[in-house]
Amino acid sequence: MSANSTGPAGPRRVAVVYHPMKVEESTFRRLVTLKSLEHGWSEPVFLPTSLADPGQAVTKLAFAAGAERILAAGGDGTVRAVTTTLRDTAVPSAIIPTGTGNLLARNLGISLDILTALDIAFTGKVRDVDLAQLVVDYDNEHPAYFTGMAGVGFDAALMLDTDARLKRIVGSAAYLVAFAQQLGYKPRLVHYQVDDGHPAQRKAVLILVGNTRSLQGGLDLFPNAAIDDGRIDLLLASPHTLAGWARVLAAVLRPLRRSKAIEYHSGRRFVIDLESDAPWELDGDTEGTGHHFEFSVLPGALKIITNR
Repeated sequence: MSANSTGPAGPRRVAVVYHPMKVEESTFRRLVTLKSLEHGWSEPVFLPTSLADPGQAVTKLAFAAGAERILAAGGDGTVRAVTTTLRDTAVPSAIIPTGTGNLLARNLGISLDILTALDIAFTGKVRDVDLAQLVVDYDNEHPAYFTGMAGVGFDAALMLDTDARLKRIVGSAAYLVAFAQQLGYKPRLVHYQVDDGHPAQRKAVLILVGNTRSLQGGLDLFPNAAIDDGRIDLLLASPHTLAGWARVLAAVLRPLRRSKAIEYHSGRRFVIDLESDAPWELDGDTEGTGHHFEFSVLPGALKIITNR
């Protein structure tokens, strides 16, 4: 689908949902406006996120106003807010990665250069992308959604303990500091079920569910994952020795190697039960605590502009 067309009512309408702390506003607005007009679109409507609204409310506002494309400019949290709010609509979103991780952009091959990303936003093709859903503690009325990865227990505690300022300075190495603080995190009994298979259990420290393949730096945490295959992936890690902890560290820092300490599953739905509450995170943001987790995939629920 080309973004270069003009409808009978004039140039097509575009809105930009952006994190004001992730861009230099005046320069950013000027660049986006120039690119929009250059590619035959309207002058954009700019909608900043806020502490009260990380992006869902302004995205709904843009959709209700008739925007035919919505750009998400910010980090993974802003991108998740925009894309998931537009789930199952005909309005595509485009990613302008200005955050720290930019995991969805990296997994979709979208350039981290703002000007190149803007060209993709206005001239790329619409790609159907899977969305992952999470229901915590049977609260079916308030599901959560994520585009990349989610973690329960150790992973969420790791994200919570990672200093944001340190992360900006040293990137992935910041997780080493938090990892060291979490070395005493004890394995807990995990009851789990994959699709309609038999329930199983094992003690685990690391519980991760992925819709995408790679972490920051191109680290393939889920080597066989694809963002449009109608499936999600589960990783359970169970270190019992110092060497086992080293393998968990490898899971965070470099491509994973098969071992008895690490177990993979792929499916359309995972049910995970813990004996006590544990923290959980979505795309790197710790969201809350719970003990019953139902993960499922919504195939092709998102429409995202990419260059491939």
